[in-house]
Amino acid sequence: METFRLSNGYEIPVIGYGTYPQKESLPRNLVNAYRAGYRLFDTSDNYDNEAYLGEGLTEIDRNDCVVITKYSRSMGEVHFADAFKNSRDKLKSNPDIYLLHWPYPFLWKYHWRQMEKLYLAGEVKAIGVCNFEVDKLEALLRFCKVPPVIDQIERHPLFQQKDIVEYCDSHDIRVMSYSPVARGNKELMESPVLKEIAGKYNKSIGQIILRWDIDTGTIPIPGASGEDHIRDNIDIFDFELTDEELGRISELDSGVRIRFAPKTRFTLKQKIQFLIKRLILILIG
Repeated sequence: METFRLSNGYEIPVIGYGTYPQKESLPRNLVNAYRAGYRLFDTSDNYDNEAYLGEGLTEIDRNDCVVITKYSRSMGEVHFADAFKNSRDKLKSNPDIYLLHWPYPFLWKYHWRQMEKLYLAGEVKAIGVCNFEVDKLEALLRFCKVPPVIDQIERHPLFQQKDIVEYCDSHDIRVMSYSPVARGNKELMESPVLKEIAGKYNKSIGQIILRWDIDTGTIPIPGASGEDHIRDNIDIFDFELTDEELGRISELDSGVRIRFAPKTRFTLKQKIQFLIKRLILILIG
């Protein structure tokens, strides 16, 4: 498997296997993904499937894999350290990479300090963020002791977030793309440009998009459950897109977001709850 080197020297595969929303089927599908060649597996504590992923990991060579999970429990009452322990127990091993799922209002700086402690203690091999836009990345880099090595964002040809990608490139932060095929968005899947390029290489539109991710330096984490789909998603290493083709795909950007927007992700009520939680954390030290 080809790899990208993160800014801290840790190398990870150029494509991952996204596990949301799988549960009971995940152990079997993870084994199939491993046999197909995947070595990077992505989950989160709020996907409620870490235990299923952990079960599947016992059936393969865990030392040959990179496992990512995320801290997402700010909306609940789980203490940060407890959340990490819960993830570790369910995965049956420490995650290799730990990501902060959102820039939780009033809390994300506290969260990042806790993640830095985990990294400096050797509990994880890398730490990063998800859904951080440029303004939040700038604030994080001013604040942090350990910089993030990954920013996982929604990215596909219809929503390329070029400002974030450019900022990350200039600050040695690797972009990881979730929903890389826009969950099968009809406009994307019927793009004449993508159809033409797919025909040239005898590949599917999904395969062209995943190759576009890699050729532009980002790590796609597509999900798949059927064996054929799992294999097809990783059957993208026998060709590369030309600069002209990359340019044509770049022109497809139309600002079509299909997932949550960070700036509107949380309601006023939730923000007040986060503020109260932060004040409590300050009081108890």
